[in-house]
Amino acid sequence: MSKEIVIAGAGWLGGPLARVLKESYKHVTVLSRSDEQFAFFKSQHISLIKVDYSQIEQSIINSETTKTLIICIPPVPNYCSIINGLVKAINPSHIIFTSATSVYSQTSGEVTETSTLGGNPLLEEAETLIINSGVLYSILRLGGLIGEDRNPSSHFSGKRDISNGGAPVNLIHREDIIQIITQVIDKNIQGIFNIVYPSHPTRKEYYEKQCVQRGLAPCEFDSNGNGKIVNGSKISDILNRPYRFSIE
Repeated sequence: MSKEIVIAGAGWLGGPLARVLKESYKHVTVLSRSDEQFAFFKSQHISLIKVDYSQIEQSIINSETTKTLIICIPPVPNYCSIINGLVKAINPSHIIFTSATSVYSQTSGEVTETSTLGGNPLLEEAETLIINSGVLYSILRLGGLIGEDRNPSSHFSGKRDISNGGAPVNLIHREDIIQIITQVIDKNIQGIFNIVYPSHPTRKEYYEKQCVQRGLAPCEFDSNGNGKIVNGSKISDILNRPYRFSIE
């Protein structure tokens, strides 16, 4: 396809995403603060450009093809300034922004894309910037990130009396994220979407079980607390695809 993909961020999500998108798109470019992965991306025939996100002032990609900018950078100091600089430097026709469900407040009950925010102010400000940019956008509010090489249970391993064990988890597997982003690009899907697996055991149920299954030192949560259940069905309905990668 002639569309050019530019991915800002070559980390845990951006790197694997680039490799998958290269299968369908001839022009995939990754922006990174480090050139340590240059040899690897070169072997995958993926262009890697080292950038200083805080000093992006001019065009990085000079081609005339239609560009989709995928922002996979987690919140950092000067976050909105960085995003604004990226948009100006890339001049995309479509922005895909990987936000997070922490943009919602720590409420209880079901949360949908129309719910009040009031969570992470940096994410909310970044989303507003993108919405007001005049560029077509897809804002993906990702649940807690998990994958074969990543699960929060390792953080809790060996700990006792962990609070808020009664709160539900809102998680999403990296492979589901990558497949959804691929379809969002292919079908030109726009809007704001929660990306969360539709199973929400309590923190106590989930992490105590995960520590045992992964051979980690057991953890122990209290049974108190509550929290939000983020509904991720909107994107599933639009794409006509179920979530495929279990959080268990």
